[in-house]
Amino acid sequence: MRVAIVGSGRLGAPLGRLLAMAGHDVFFSDAEPDRVTAAAGAAEGETRGGSPLEAARFGEVVVLAVGWEAFPDVVAELGTALGGKIVIDPSNPIAERDGAAVVVAVPGGLTSPQYQQHVLGAGVRVVRTFNTKYPNELLELGIAGQRGGARADMPYWGDDDEAKKAVVPLIEDAGFTAIDGGGLSEAL
Repeated sequence: MRVAIVGSGRLGAPLGRLLAMAGHDVFFSDAEPDRVTAAAGAAEGETRGGSPLEAARFGEVVVLAVGWEAFPDVVAELGTALGGKIVIDPSNPIAERDGAAVVVAVPGGLTSPQYQQHVLGAGVRVVRTFNTKYPNELLELGIAGQRGGARADMPYWGDDDEAKKAVVPLIEDAGFTAIDGGGLSEAL
């Protein structure tokens, strides 16, 4: 599958690496070109790199691995390139303030992915996953699962059943056991 990684930092780089190792065609992108080069260089398999807009146009599935507060700006930058696509949302409502991680209030009493769905619009198919492991843990657990070791659980949530079905093989290929958590209203 063609997978776009928008945000090749702490989470996007290891996730893209796992998916490339599993045989997926991964396109890394980031606002900082050095991150793209580093992520693509560390990955084994079919990878390429470029701008976030190029990545969004390329991917059958787009992983928006960007900071929670940057999400609306990135979505605005990508515009219609996300229309009709499956978007994996691994972002948690956490920001950095004075060097410390702080939880950000999600507007309107929504869950984080419900709010992300609102920002993305109805024409984008959101699946929430890859948000329950720290980035270093994600890579270690994923590699262990890919190599035949014990597989850690990876929950996923979404309101579009077809989109969820399309994401399950990515979760499993990344080395995890996919666990259906229900709809976006039930997501962590």
